[in-house]
Amino acid sequence: MSAETTADVANLAELCRRQVARRGEERAFVFLESGVVESAALTYAELDVRARAIAVRLRSLAQPGSRALLCHPPGLEFVAAFLGCLYAGIIAVPAPPVRRASGDARHTRLTAIADDCEPALLLSTKDTLAGLQAILGQRPLIPLATDTVTDGGSEWNDTDEQHEIAYLQYTSGTTGRPKGVVLTHAGVLHNLELIVRGGSRPDEDYRRVAPTVSWLPVFHDMGLVGGVLQPLFLGQLSVLMSAQSFARVPANWLRAISRYGAEIAAAPSLGYELCLRRVTDDQRDGLDLSRWRIAAISDEPLHASTIDRFTARFARCGFRRETFFPSYGMAESTVLISGGPLDGQPVVRPFDSAALERGRVERASSGAGARSLVGCGEPDPSLDVVIADPETCTPLGPGEVGEILVSGPSIGAGYWNDPIGTEQTFGALVDGRRFLRTGNLGFLFEGQLFVTCRIPDLLEVDGRQLYPYDVEATAADSHAAVRMACAVMDGSDVVMFVEVDHRHRTTSQDEIRYAVSTAVHAENGVVLSRVALLSPGALPLTTSGKLRRAACRALVLGGK
Repeated sequence: MSAETTADVANLAELCRRQVARRGEERAFVFLESGVVESAALTYAELDVRARAIAVRLRSLAQPGSRALLCHPPGLEFVAAFLGCLYAGIIAVPAPPVRRASGDARHTRLTAIADDCEPALLLSTKDTLAGLQAILGQRPLIPLATDTVTDGGSEWNDTDEQHEIAYLQYTSGTTGRPKGVVLTHAGVLHNLELIVRGGSRPDEDYRRVAPTVSWLPVFHDMGLVGGVLQPLFLGQLSVLMSAQSFARVPANWLRAISRYGAEIAAAPSLGYELCLRRVTDDQRDGLDLSRWRIAAISDEPLHASTIDRFTARFARCGFRRETFFPSYGMAESTVLISGGPLDGQPVVRPFDSAALERGRVERASSGAGARSLVGCGEPDPSLDVVIADPETCTPLGPGEVGEILVSGPSIGAGYWNDPIGTEQTFGALVDGRRFLRTGNLGFLFEGQLFVTCRIPDLLEVDGRQLYPYDVEATAADSHAAVRMACAVMDGSDVVMFVEVDHRHRTTSQDEIRYAVSTAVHAENGVVLSRVALLSPGALPLTTSGKLRRAACRALVLGGK
């Protein structure tokens, strides 16, 4: 879709219909069972038929503007159901699929989402619907197995009423309970255009058709936009696989990129780290990654070591360092705030660590006393990014670290049914204009946005503001038994949670605690009040692999 034609696209349903007219018999989506075998595929025309049929059924069950909870297992049924909601003017609410009725973190998340958005409809497949109804109990939900809807699409027409709100994107839960970001058709279309501009050369045709490959869950903002909406926007083939199949065999993702000649594939830092840890030399040597053009990577913050090690490991497969596309965004901004430019080396700059602890930005020479930060790209000109005092939201001057505030068409309309949360997060006033408070600290330098830390995650020790990631990195390097670490505040004290690798089950716990404590004190000047040793996988993570630090803090404050 070119920049000249997006302005007259009214909504996402119309966007899809235009791609049907252009590319009807071309394949739109493929799903790889176990990350390997094509088990399902849909052309644009087939997807349109399915979406129209589902839309007609939805319209017979609920009014436009009603919410529909989408809880599909991995596969293409979610895509048809999501578009069916868009065609019907029903507000889609992507939610995690749940397999067990109890004892599953996704179970708690699903019920929290249902309680928050009060959906009228529950959409899934015929094999999973009954189990979901049991989990959701007595809530007044109309169930619909979308894979049983096969006809009736001819009754739908493109003059049917559309709702301004396209879908609710629930946050990943890094800072507490999930909250439903209200995303409009206009805002999502703007962000899709913004993503294309950031990932295109100035003289390049926007309508690229090379495939994209994604393992990210479609109920997550990166997975939904990167795996479903952006490919529709560009007319690409989207090759999908489940997050579970990627986690079991990370090489499957790279094999699919190689097999389909994908140009775009995105992941949080965790995805690239899993490839580094678990892709064998034999698996690597059969890959061709030379056509991979954009390896989007996001995290808070990004680590240069991930970029360096991945590039070195897969250079023999044709992977280039400039393929990395560092970016920054969040559900509250649809997905993207900054990224790029394309084809340049990732921007890595050393800054004075002591100055950063005081909230100042000062260049430094590499070495002792320096902290290397990865730039998260250039904010699109259509977005206003302000660095402000976190207490007053007053803009700060150049060379100061503050909270990142953003305003522009891509920003969500607020949190569903939460006026207080909406005002707190989306209502920062700067020169009379409303800005989104991202909750992240950062600064602008040489046109790049640098993200340093989430505000609640700061470790405040003896008047210093330390980033937990630095302290955790020290802990991870202190002993071979440390698999993952998480540092949180307990009043004025710092507590370190440490996952112990299963291969070191017999290692003395005192030995591990001593190694962690002495390394953190020597390297970071922090005295740990406690080092809590945990089993592998015990640290709570979001769906995108980020530490749920709020959950860790809650455990500490609860005395657990």
